[in-house]
Parts: sequence; C-alpha cells; structure tokens
Amino acid sequence: MIGWLNKERWILVALALVLTASILNPGYAAAPSPQENVSLYAGNRLIISSTQQAIRSVVVRGNLSAAIVSNVNYPAKNFTITTNSTQLYTLNIWLSYPSTYTTAITINDPVSRSNSLYTAYYVSAGDMNLTIFADFQPAPSNGGEIPLTWSSFFGWFSQFGNAFPLWIKILYTILGAQFTFVGYRWIKFEDDKRRIEGHLPPLDRGNRIYLWIDVAFRTLLAGFIISLTLMLGETVITSVAQYLFFVTLNLFPLVDLFSLFFVAVLGLIIYLAREGLDKFLDLKPMMED
Repeated sequence: MIGWLNKERWILVALALVLTASILNPGYAAAPSPQENVSLYAGNRLIISSTQQAIRSVVVRGNLSAAIVSNVNYPAKNFTITTNSTQLYTLNIWLSYPSTYTTAITINDPVSRSNSLYTAYYVSAGDMNLTIFADFQPAPSNGGEIPLTWSSFFGWFSQFGNAFPLWIKILYTILGAQFTFVGYRWIKFEDDKRRIEGHLPPLDRGNRIYLWIDVAFRTLLAGFIISLTLMLGETVITSVAQYLFFVTLNLFPLVDLFSLFFVAVLGLIIYLAREGLDKFLDLKPMMED
C-alpha cells in the first residue's frame, strides 16, 4: 500500500513538472490572434502586406463568386481581395517567419488612386493568426468626386444602349445612314442649284444647321412610325391567334414601350428646336414655291 502511494506521488510530481515546463517554455506559447473589423466601399481593395515572406496561408469565407482574390504562391508578402458589390468576408490569415516582420492592413481606392493604412503589426518572430472581418459597403452616391473620363463616358453609353432591343438599334442605324446620305446629297444639291441659278441666296451655316436638324427629325419620325407599326402588327397577330384560334405564337418580341417613349420625347425636343430656330433666329432657308 505504501509503495503504491509513493508511486502515485511520483506520477503527480512528474505531471506538475511537465505542466510547468510547458508554461515556461516560449516554444509552446500560444500565437497571437488579433481580430480586425474593416469597413470599406465596394470597389475598394483590401491589401494585407508583410515586409517578409510571412503569409503562409489564407482562408476566405463569403460569397466567393462576387470576389476577386489575388492569385499568389505562398509563402507571400501580399494578399488582396476586392468586390464590386455589397459583401461580408471573413479572412483567416496565418503568418509565420523566424525573424522580425511587419504586417499592415491597407485600403486601396482605385477611383482616387489613394492608399489608406488601417493598422499595422510588429512581430519580433514566430506565428500570428490574423482574422479580418471585411465589410464591403455601398459606394457613396454623390458623383462629385468621381472624375469624368472618356472611358467612363463610353461605359455609360454602352450601358444605356443595352436598354434598347437589338432590332431597334439595327432599324435606326439603317435609317440614320440612309437619311444622312440622302440629306447630304439634297442639301448639297439645293446649295449648288441656288449658286448656279441665282434666284435664291446660297445656304449659309445657319441654314445648314436648320436643314440637318430637320433631317434628324425626319429620321426619328420615320423610325417611330415603322417601329410602332411593327409592334402593333405583332400585337394584333398574336392576339387574334390566341383569342380566336386558341393558338399561342412564339414570335420574336418586338414590343418595347421604352424605345417608343424615348424616340417620341427626343423627336419632340428636336422639333421644338427646329421651330425655335425658325421663329427666333430665322434660320429656315427660303424655298421656291
């Protein structure tokens, strides 16, 4: 019995020594695990950089289909993530290096081309488990600080063009080319005729502006009439087939009220501009009866 108690005592002493050694030994000390909540706008880039090849692995949790993550080989010095929509990502980054290194969290704004340091860590040596909660919020709506460039203009123009169906764009492209060609020939013929015969004064710059506005109005008017006729024709055909013959026709969709409204408003503006030039500036050329 006494021998068994002595044996149990030695076991307890050995366990206490092992526990004390594990606490005092820095090799078994837990690595620091800081956490950061970073708020940035959609379109900004979140950059985690290190002065050494300390980034060993990165785990990202969130909607990865909407994110753009830098494709690097680890260990690495930099890691970047960005998205163009409102998203929330959790980043678990393991850093390790045998000597001194510094790790920084930076927010890059590609619009203003500026970098903003969020925070930085100095590590003498060893591991660090960094957790970042990146909250990509909607970008501010005020466009005063956004520079207007040709690329942004063409981007807006292409997005605006997507609002019209393909057949509308083809129709007005053909009509625009035809009316431009015919209008140019007609204006040139009218001016040459005036110069040769001498009955009427030649066309000046104001007269030409008025005539070209008239050509643009006639182009829009012709396109509006053609598109309205096609849309009404398709509506009548599908309605008759459905309600009289109980047949559903899967035709190419032609009805587009937005294009009709846009052309009607634009045509009205051009018509008022033409009449204003005639009334206030008297730019309408004199024509023979």
